[in-house]
Parts: sequence; C-alpha cells; structure tokens
Amino acid sequence: MARRRNGYPLKIERSYYRDMSKLIREWQKIALRAVDVHLRHYLINGTKMLTDADNSRQPDWTNYVQQTLNLISINMENTVTDQILHDMTMRFVYAVSQFSANKTRTHQVAIQTKIGPYALNPLRDNAKLREYTWGKILENTQLIKTMQGRYIDQLKGDIYRNINAGGGLTDITHAISQRTGMALKHADLIATDQTGKILAQIDAYRNQQAGSTRYIWRSMEDKRVRPKHRELDGKEFKYDDPNGGDNGQLPGEPIRCRCYQEAVD
Repeated sequence: MARRRNGYPLKIERSYYRDMSKLIREWQKIALRAVDVHLRHYLINGTKMLTDADNSRQPDWTNYVQQTLNLISINMENTVTDQILHDMTMRFVYAVSQFSANKTRTHQVAIQTKIGPYALNPLRDNAKLREYTWGKILENTQLIKTMQGRYIDQLKGDIYRNINAGGGLTDITHAISQRTGMALKHADLIATDQTGKILAQIDAYRNQQAGSTRYIWRSMEDKRVRPKHRELDGKEFKYDDPNGGDNGQLPGEPIRCRCYQEAVD
C-alpha cells in the first residue's frame, strides 16, 4: 500500500471543500423549498407541469414561475455575504500559509547544526507574503462568487426547461440534484487546485529566502497521482528553471496537483 506523504495539507484542503459544500447544500435546500412551496400547485395530477395548452387554468403561470426563479436567486445570494466569504477564504489561505511555515520550521530544525542559530519564523512579518496571501484571499472569494452565480443561472435554466417540457416535481427535483452535484465537483476542484498552488508559491518563496536553490519533487504516492508526476517524484530541480518540474511549473502548480516541494540545502 502506498505511503501517503505529509508535505501536503490534505486536511486543510478537505476542510475548505466542506465549507464550500455547506454553502452549496444550503442553495440546494432553498431551490427545493421554493419549488415545493411555490410551484407544486402548478402540477397536473401531481406529476406534470402545466403546458401552453393549459394556460386557460393559470393564465399568469409564466410570470409566476419567473417570480419564483427570481426569489430563488435572491434567497441564494443572501446566504453568502462578503464577510462570510472573506472569513472562509482567509481561514483557508492562512491555514495553508501556516502549514508552509511549520514545514520551514521543521526543515530549519533539521539543519540547525549546519547553519548555526536560526529564527523559528523569520518571515512572520514579511510584507511580500502578506501581500500575496491577501491577493489569494480576494481571488478565492471571487472564485466562490463566480461559482455561486453560475450555479444560480444554470439552475434557473434547468428548472425553466423542465417546466416548458411539462416535467413534474420529480423531474425538477432531479435536475436540482444534478446541478448541485456539478457544483460540488467544482468546489472540489477549487479546493484542491488552490491548496496546491498556494502551497507551491509560498513554499518556494520561503525556501529560497532561507537559501535553498533547488528542490525535490514529491508526490502523494497514491493512485490519484498523474503518470507524469509519478515520474517526477524524487527528482531534483532548480528553482526558476523554465524547463524544470512540469514544464517549468512547481509541484502543486498544475491544475489539481497535490505534489509538493522538498527544499534542498
């Protein structure tokens, strides 16, 4: 059985995904509740929605459906304030940064006898790192906002298409579940991709500031590692080499990469 490396913050990645999934599940509940409360009485015999041929029964049903979809949008948007997103993404980015700092500290302890006295966290007040982490907080906040906007727009389209096709409550509920599943996959992509990229860039900065000029590519050594990165595992590269690593990319920088760098003295 493959041994899982501990240089990648898997727990932080999964915690970030769980935070996003809670938001998505709440959006799903809002959609299901609105459909049940506001659209159920448009069903014919409990299965099919009214079609154009049935407009004599509900002449304003199109406007009513649109109002319901608008209500879904408003309620979903109200579940996520800027402060909620800021706090969520700040916890995530700071956690990855702290994970990197702890690795740097461990590395410094290991080479203490080689370089003499050292600071446990010499970059704690580093302005460049503060600027970088703030930028990643803003970027991740926007990623979640974009994901939410796409979910709302696509979900409204799903519901409206089902209504126009005469679909019933079961059809619409299934469409909501499918769209939610896609959003959860998107959240998983964001969590993995951003964790790898942030760790890669902060590790590289800290390692080079500490004097390292080279690194060893390390993978998670599990079945999810892509073949190319399995080949790179254990190989040594120079920082800032455009031909090093994965086409010049550090471990963690390629999309959904969970590899990480091990500094070479």
